[in-house]
Amino acid sequence: MTFSAASMLDEIGRIVSFGIRRPGYDEGLKTEQHLLDRFSEIGLGDTRLEPVPVNYWRPSTTRLTVSDAAVDIPCFAVPYTGWTPDAGVSAKAVYVEDGSDEAFEAADVSGKLVVADMQFGELNAAHLKGGSRFIHDPGGTIPDGPLHCANWLIPNFRAYYEAWKRGASGFVGLLGEMPIDGCELYVPYDGFLKKTPAAWVGREHAAAVRSAATGGEPFRFNSTGEGRTVDSHNVVGILPGRTDEYILLTCHHDAPFASAVEDGSGLSVLLALAKAFAQSGEPLERGLVFLASSGHFHGGIGCREFVAKHKGGLLEKIVAAIGVEHIAEEAQGGEGGQYVKTGQAETRALFVDNTPELLRVLEEEVQRVDLSRTLAVDAYLFGSEPPCDSAPFFTAGIPSVCHISGPLYLFDPQDTIEMVRQEDLPKVAELFYRVIRRIDRVPADALANGTTRQRNDPPADPPPWFLPPEFFLAN
Repeated sequence: MTFSAASMLDEIGRIVSFGIRRPGYDEGLKTEQHLLDRFSEIGLGDTRLEPVPVNYWRPSTTRLTVSDAAVDIPCFAVPYTGWTPDAGVSAKAVYVEDGSDEAFEAADVSGKLVVADMQFGELNAAHLKGGSRFIHDPGGTIPDGPLHCANWLIPNFRAYYEAWKRGASGFVGLLGEMPIDGCELYVPYDGFLKKTPAAWVGREHAAAVRSAATGGEPFRFNSTGEGRTVDSHNVVGILPGRTDEYILLTCHHDAPFASAVEDGSGLSVLLALAKAFAQSGEPLERGLVFLASSGHFHGGIGCREFVAKHKGGLLEKIVAAIGVEHIAEEAQGGEGGQYVKTGQAETRALFVDNTPELLRVLEEEVQRVDLSRTLAVDAYLFGSEPPCDSAPFFTAGIPSVCHISGPLYLFDPQDTIEMVRQEDLPKVAELFYRVIRRIDRVPADALANGTTRQRNDPPADPPPWFLPPEFFLAN
């Protein structure tokens, strides 16, 4: 089977053209309808939209001014945080460094604007390699240490909750560790509505805000917008097989901006595979379920809703699940405060359980298509579930694999179509086309041999990156 990078890029371009695809936005709803239409055009059956309730959160005004001169500081509302009164709030600021307990104990933040330096996690190749079941890196380009910061993980975000608990009127997080200039960072994306209004300030303005806060200058902060519960949708299409068993393929359709890698790239693979199998003259034994899931940027709610909705029915007939996310160029911060591509693919993980049959097929096919910079990583290396949108299928006891990478630009507007690793689009599609063909006739019990969790296990604990506010407010 031959896949066309040009055709897949066209699919990405159409998805990007809808604009900002955050959960529940009109742009996201239009994307859902587009995907439903594409599923039907391709020839899938039983196509449908399955409702997924989400907290629609849309800022309208975010403004931070310092001193009587009313100098505006560019800022970006922290996702899912609260709103100020329409007129904003005027308050002195309190700088709490990185938000340690000692810093809060030494300060009175009630009614004040809390300013904190935010920290990022680290994406470390040595850690990934240590938890890998196989590695395909023929050029030896994956380092044995840090890859880059994990700017989607903010270990000291608990400072925000501490400010909330102590009655602060607002919170400002300084993004001094960002590799580029700019304040637009769509993190955290847990979907939990929070009380205290908050904003990010980019690294280029961090020193000025820090100095003003420590110098006792007055601040005015305005953050207004709209929040309500609406229905987004999982988009489902089915290609029947000869039996009543299924293999599921999934990718999320929502995104923080008009994002291309996140996850127009994964959707292009999903659509290419749907078309390839629908037009194939060699039918599969098993049917295929195609799921374009909603609410990844709402705590991964879409796949969780699908698992809950179909438990005891369709879910029991799914013998394997494949997730596809982020076919990406590697980039790093460069001169002028912008990203610079390195010319390499972003190091990718294939999160997979300790399932010998699936692992054997994956390793052979990764080598066959020569998908470079690939690590097959233990699905539970990071805790109770793998850090990918298809995690609920792993924890439901279904033999699963998810392709994903974590480039620096996933959560800002720099995720444009130029950041898609174009030459890898057909490789990823071919990889999973061949994997599906090979596991199609493998008995379900052989595929499931070695899974960490079983079908009837109780629900998994929430991962640390999706803990609810109640957890932080109580601790």
